[in-house]
Amino acid sequence: MKYDRRKILAIALACIVGVAVLGVAVQRVPGVKRAVWDTLRTTGLEPIVMPVLQKAGLAEPPWSERFVSTPNLPPDRISARRFVVADLHKALACGDFEQAAQLNSILAQEAFQRVYRALGAWETMRDPETGLVPKSTHPRLAYWDPKDVAADLFPFLLLTSQYLDQDSKDLWLEVLASERKICGPMPCSIELYSGQVINEDRQGVIFGASEYAKDGLLAVTERLGRGPWFERMEEVMNALIDAAYVQTEAGKICDRGTEVNGEMLQVLSRLYWATGNDKYLEMAKRIAEAYLFDVFPKNRYLPATYWDFDAGQPQSKHFRLRDHGSEIIPGLAELYLLEKLHGRPQVQRYREPLKRFLDAVRALPRSEDGLWYNAVNAKTGETLDNGLIDTWGYILLGYQTFDMAEGSDIYVSEIERVMRAAASRRSFPWEGDSLDGYADAVESMLYLLPWHNIPECQRWVDDEIEVMLDKQSDSGFIEQWYLDGNYIRTALLYALYKTQGITLTPWQEHVRLGAVHDSNTGELYVHLSTDADWEGSLQFDLPRHRTIWNLPFEYPRLNETPEWFVAEPENAYTVINLDTGEEFTYSGQQMAEGLAVTLGEGERDTLRLKVMQR
Repeated sequence: MKYDRRKILAIALACIVGVAVLGVAVQRVPGVKRAVWDTLRTTGLEPIVMPVLQKAGLAEPPWSERFVSTPNLPPDRISARRFVVADLHKALACGDFEQAAQLNSILAQEAFQRVYRALGAWETMRDPETGLVPKSTHPRLAYWDPKDVAADLFPFLLLTSQYLDQDSKDLWLEVLASERKICGPMPCSIELYSGQVINEDRQGVIFGASEYAKDGLLAVTERLGRGPWFERMEEVMNALIDAAYVQTEAGKICDRGTEVNGEMLQVLSRLYWATGNDKYLEMAKRIAEAYLFDVFPKNRYLPATYWDFDAGQPQSKHFRLRDHGSEIIPGLAELYLLEKLHGRPQVQRYREPLKRFLDAVRALPRSEDGLWYNAVNAKTGETLDNGLIDTWGYILLGYQTFDMAEGSDIYVSEIERVMRAAASRRSFPWEGDSLDGYADAVESMLYLLPWHNIPECQRWVDDEIEVMLDKQSDSGFIEQWYLDGNYIRTALLYALYKTQGITLTPWQEHVRLGAVHDSNTGELYVHLSTDADWEGSLQFDLPRHRTIWNLPFEYPRLNETPEWFVAEPENAYTVINLDTGEEFTYSGQQMAEGLAVTLGEGERDTLRLKVMQR
């Protein structure tokens, strides 16, 4: 049989062009991407076609190539850091708070230094034109997106620059301006080096925007208050409200999923506290009532991760209890607290379905000591994924907030049971060797420690964060993709726990700052030391729940920076120099603005203070 060579070449060329066009479509059009992936899986062609697309740069690289993970440290490790932690908890047990503050300064310095190195590493990845950073150092992931880079990486690079590198903070503020200029009110994905917007379907756009608002802009606002990040958050939420398209009995909402709706509830509730804008409260109530009065009664008081509001039944088989699903739990509790504190009449209607929901979640299958599994069947409650969740604290925030709204301790024993269950696990593979599991598990504990002073849980945080910190390479990168931001986030939360919220201006690597609060006397012990000359100020934390959000009291919430020791602006404080015996009186506002300190320069290289309210 004779073959026409030109026909064969034409067919081959057509196939190549077809694959290329398909690859570009897969990259640019999410609907096509999902259809192609489904077809490849059902036909069994995925193992054959995907490597070709990946090698040609037409599809994202395989999971194993996207990041570099470091094995978890063993539970029986011997390290210098463990000796410091052991001495710290001995000092705390015997009430030697001066020694404990000094040891905390060593632990805080390590965390700050690691975060600073990560900032320097990611600065090298900034796009020269826009300043945006990519999803990964991998060249095939050279794009900015709202759901990952903007939500998980960028905000914590910005926060780090504010704390530790004032010279670079304007560079990271330029990123905020750049993505806003390119995208407009609704966040978008951007191809770096060309600056072109990547097309996404409506659901993808809404998901990315909600992630950016809740995990990114909200986290920055929680620490820094009003600023361009707050303005951007309002703009994004207004765009989301305008984009609502899912019809429910309560009105139109933005999405069918518990993640987006839970994220919206959290951001909208806090924005209403801050601004009093009824627009935010109205959308929050609409989302809440869609679940409380429609979804829950039709499904044993459990949601599905995705709900078909038209059919009145689950759209997905599962309810995801880890992140990317459980956000609805603290979200509903935050709105309930808001309604309760404002004395609104509908709060009584909300209470019963919300409590039944919390009790239904509490009754789901769990490990013997109380940790939830990753996912359950939305209809039956049976376990579908028996991995233990690393974001257990996110769920507990809902229970703690409900208790605070009620002025009760209904769920205290349950909260502390789960905290102790987490604290019993050492070098645990929360997400295998990925940093993200450790970052989320430690973050969970840090949110709850201000409310539940459990010694073994405090010790667990000090010991287990070493497993996460060890994952950083000499380059400053951790896994070389956007989840490095979660490392930075949790390391910053930990460092501020060790300083009780006090910061240095300017921060320098050779300066050590630590603090311990004696909860029995209310006294704060502060240790500051340096290996070189340093002149600057100690800045104490303010009651940010009130100064930023107008909240009547602090409550634990996702993406906050917990308040440890706060200086009430109108109160007076006595500050005692423990080395000289000198006493000074300052207002809380003066302490927040900063107490001037000079170390070195032929004088002392250590400063020890005791602070108490007058």
